[in-house]
Amino acid sequence: MGRTLAKISLVLLLIVALPMGFFLVREFSALTKNEQMVERVFSTQLESILYSINQYSENIVVQWSQSLDQPIAPEDELMQEIVDNLFQNNAAIRAVRFLDLKASQEEAVYFSDSVFSLNVWPEKAEVEQLQTYLDANYQRIKEAQWQDDLLLYFLPKNRSGEQLCQLVVDPRTFMEQNLGPMIQQVAQDLFYIAISDSLTGYVVYANEAEIGNSQSLKQAAMWYLPEYKLGIRLKSKTLDELASERSQRDNYTMMAMGLLVVLGFVFVLVNIRKEMKLAAIKAEFVANVSHEIRTPLALISMYAETLLLKRVKTEEKQVEYLTTIQQESVRLTDIVNRILNFSRIERNRIKYRFERVDLKQVIPEMIASFESHLSAAQVNCCFEASDDDAWVEADREALKTMMNNLLDNAIKYSDKAEKEVRVRVVKRAKQVWVEVQDNGIGISSKNQKHIFDQFYRVTEGDLAHRAKGSGLGLNLVKRMMKVHGGQVTVRSKLGEGSTFILKFPLKTEKDVQNSNR
Repeated sequence: MGRTLAKISLVLLLIVALPMGFFLVREFSALTKNEQMVERVFSTQLESILYSINQYSENIVVQWSQSLDQPIAPEDELMQEIVDNLFQNNAAIRAVRFLDLKASQEEAVYFSDSVFSLNVWPEKAEVEQLQTYLDANYQRIKEAQWQDDLLLYFLPKNRSGEQLCQLVVDPRTFMEQNLGPMIQQVAQDLFYIAISDSLTGYVVYANEAEIGNSQSLKQAAMWYLPEYKLGIRLKSKTLDELASERSQRDNYTMMAMGLLVVLGFVFVLVNIRKEMKLAAIKAEFVANVSHEIRTPLALISMYAETLLLKRVKTEEKQVEYLTTIQQESVRLTDIVNRILNFSRIERNRIKYRFERVDLKQVIPEMIASFESHLSAAQVNCCFEASDDDAWVEADREALKTMMNNLLDNAIKYSDKAEKEVRVRVVKRAKQVWVEVQDNGIGISSKNQKHIFDQFYRVTEGDLAHRAKGSGLGLNLVKRMMKVHGGQVTVRSKLGEGSTFILKFPLKTEKDVQNSNR
């Protein structure tokens, strides 16, 4: 049995483990590919958002350059109006300067709200590069850092490269007033967008008050703010957090699936073990019953043959042989009836005829019908009953079967010289108890858990040889008591005997009348 169970376990393990392993590998592979795809899509989307913000900043700077690129002298009053209008609509612009490249001198300078000293111009090579772009009909705007300010340079097209225009811009104001509305519009309630110092990582502008560590943002360089970086991330969770959450959730799911598989595996093994054990018990049951049937058949056959051959000389011997044949026939009938009753109960084919009976009256009658067995085993059986009512709803044949089984066990499992059996009918609260007490060998607490199981027999020592049986009697009692709405229990100690108790629900006259309506 052990080797068979091991083989079945191995086969089940392979049947369960291989598909599950394949599924897990395939699932994780699919998840990895999906995550990579989501990562690419998300990165592309964030880059697109960052690009649009940079493009917006370029549009602003280009608008500034176009408003100043007029065929007007720098010191002209009309230019003064243009610059004043530019200051009024763009608080980030602190100053506008014009330089005559041929004379290498400043032509005009305009300040927004404060006058400050500035004498910083691009290198000659940078100017030549701007001129090259302009010759290709592309006006390039060059950026540079001066203290805390941003310097923007470009060559006006209307002056054919003879003049250089410079704008002094406050980066913080530019971020807040010029880029802020665009950032808020893009971010909505989905993203955190921040501008941070590229060296220190310090966030100088954000669409939310508390954005956290800028390192968690996907960042890109700003086209016209070289000292700063533009960052973005999801407002709810980062991709790493989402992946971690998904991984944790999948781990829990896989653990739950694994646990279910293990539980199912254990459940199948336990049931297989039970079925194998039951098959072994059934085989043992068939062997026991065959042996138990063979014994009375052999006696009947032997004594009948002896009588037929007229080898019995005295009348007393003839009576003895006939009595033995009759007793063995009854014993054989009991065995067959027990098996048939069990088979009917198993298939729900047995029919009960319930009637109101007085246990104080019917139990003594059943003991009297079993008197021949008690006398043959030299058992002293007495009946006791209380004065209370003991009316119950019961099937008489089932009740007789149960009493015969309990009395038969009391006879078989007794090793005392003076065997005693006490049968009591006692009223307990809403129940009527029928107690069958013997002074036999008793039952250990370990075996008490199983004696009502089908085919189970106590086989400790040589008990299996001394007390013949099929292992069905107590199981029949249990099943029949369940049909009667009651139960059977046992109290027992080794060496002190056993008491089996049939607990019937009490039926009063009122209960019977209600049930008959």
